[in-house]
Amino acid sequence: MSPRSDYDVLIIGGGVLGTAVAERLARTETRVGLVEAENDVAEHASKGNAGVAVSYYGAPGTLETQLINTSAPLWEEVCARLDVPYRRIGGVMVALDAAEAERLEHTHQEVLACGVAVQALDARQVLAREPLVTPHAVAGLLLPDEGIVDPMRLTAAYARLAATNGCDFRFAERVVGIERDSDEVLAVITPTSRLTARFIVNAAGVGAAGISRIAGGEPLVSRPRKGQYAVVDRAFGQRLSSIVFCTHLPDTKGTNVVPTTHGSVLLGPTAQDIEDPDDRATDAETIESVVDRAARLVPEVRDAYIMKTFAANRPAGDEQHRLRFDTKVPNLLHCTDRSAGVSISPAAADYTLGLLREAGLDAPDRPSAQRVLPPVPRLRTSEHPERLIAENPSSGMVVCACEQVSSAEIEAALTGPVPATSVEGVRKRTGAGYGRCQGSLCLAGISFMTAMNTGTDPATVMHTTRGTVGS
Repeated sequence: MSPRSDYDVLIIGGGVLGTAVAERLARTETRVGLVEAENDVAEHASKGNAGVAVSYYGAPGTLETQLINTSAPLWEEVCARLDVPYRRIGGVMVALDAAEAERLEHTHQEVLACGVAVQALDARQVLAREPLVTPHAVAGLLLPDEGIVDPMRLTAAYARLAATNGCDFRFAERVVGIERDSDEVLAVITPTSRLTARFIVNAAGVGAAGISRIAGGEPLVSRPRKGQYAVVDRAFGQRLSSIVFCTHLPDTKGTNVVPTTHGSVLLGPTAQDIEDPDDRATDAETIESVVDRAARLVPEVRDAYIMKTFAANRPAGDEQHRLRFDTKVPNLLHCTDRSAGVSISPAAADYTLGLLREAGLDAPDRPSAQRVLPPVPRLRTSEHPERLIAENPSSGMVVCACEQVSSAEIEAALTGPVPATSVEGVRKRTGAGYGRCQGSLCLAGISFMTAMNTGTDPATVMHTTRGTVGS
C-alpha cells in the first residue's frame, strides 16, 4: 500500500499473531511492514479455528500459559476498542465415565497450577450449568473465564488499526528468498520486491519452518495439522449457553461443542497430520465421526441442521508454542503457536515488542497513535435499528438476509485500511454469507458491491483470494 521498502521490523504472515504484532508495533515510533503471500489477512489457520479465547490450555510454567493468563482478563477491553464481538460465556468440561473422571481430576489440578479459575462439578451441577449436556455425564469442570470471539474479524481489526497507524501491508508477496549480511537477515525477497529490515518477525504459521530454513536459521519442524468442523445453525445455537469441552486426552484436546459469536455452533475439530498445507478438504466419514463425538457430549446435535463443513490447518511441530529469537540468526524472531494463537494474541504482541526492545529496537510508544477503531453500526446487533436507518438509509438495505448484514456494513468492509477485495473477504469482516443459505441468496449482491469497489467485472470478481465467482 506504500512505496516504502525499508523497515525497522518486517513481519512475515498475516494471521492473528502477525497482525496483532503489527498493531502493537504500529503504535510506536517504529517503521513496520507486513508481507503476506495471500491477497488478504486471516486466510489460513486464523480463519479456520473455533474462536475460543481460552483461560486455560496448556501446562503450568510455560510461556504460552503466561501469555494466556495475561490475555484472558483483557478480552472485553481489546474487543471493545477493535469493534470485534466477544462474549465470556464460560465452558464446561465433561466426563462421561470413570476413566474420564480420573483424567478430569488431573486436568483440574493442572488448571489450578496455572492459576486459572475452575470449579469441580458433580453430574447434577453439570446439567444445571448446561442442560443440553448428556444425562450420562458423571462429572465436570467449570471454566468460568472461557470466552468466544470472532477470529476473522479480530485478525482483520488488528490489521485495520495497524494500517491506520502506518503499518505497510504488502499482499500477494510470497517470500521466495532472504538475504543475509554476516549472521543477520538483511532483506526479504518476494517476486516483486526486495525489502530491507533491521528485524524480521516470522509469523508464517505452517510456513514458519520454511522461512527459518531460507533465512539460514535453526531447523524448525512445522507441519500442517488438519482440523475438520461441522457448523450447526442458530436455531440450535440459541439454546446452548456454554462451551462444552470433552475430557482431554494426552495427545489431543478432542472434539468440542462451541457456540460462536454469530449464533451458530461449531463441532470439532479433528487432528490429522498431513503433508499439503493447502489441503482443506472435508470428507463425509470424518464429519460423521465429528458429529458422533459431539453427540456424546450434547445428544441434540444429531437432530440439528448442519449448514456447513470446513477444514483448516494449524501449525504443528516440535514446539507447540514458539516466541523467541532464532538461535542462529540474531535478528530473526519466531512467533507461532499451534492452537492458541487467538488466545495469546494480545499479550504476545506486547511480549514481542518487549523482546525487540531488549534486542536494541528504539520503539517508544507514540502518544498520537490511534488505539480505537470507529465502530461499524451492525444491523443485527443494534438495539435501535430504526435510528441506524434514519442516519444512513444504506443500513436498512439488507444484502444478507440470514445474518441481517446491510449494504452499509459491506461498504465499510470494502473501504478504508486493509479493505476486503473478495466475497470471502467481505464474509470475514461482516458475516455476510455465513448463515443457513451459505450465500445462495446474497452472493449476487455481495459480488456486485465487491466488483464496484475493486473495479472488476461482476463475473470475474474474486470469490476467495484464489478463485473468481464465475470460475
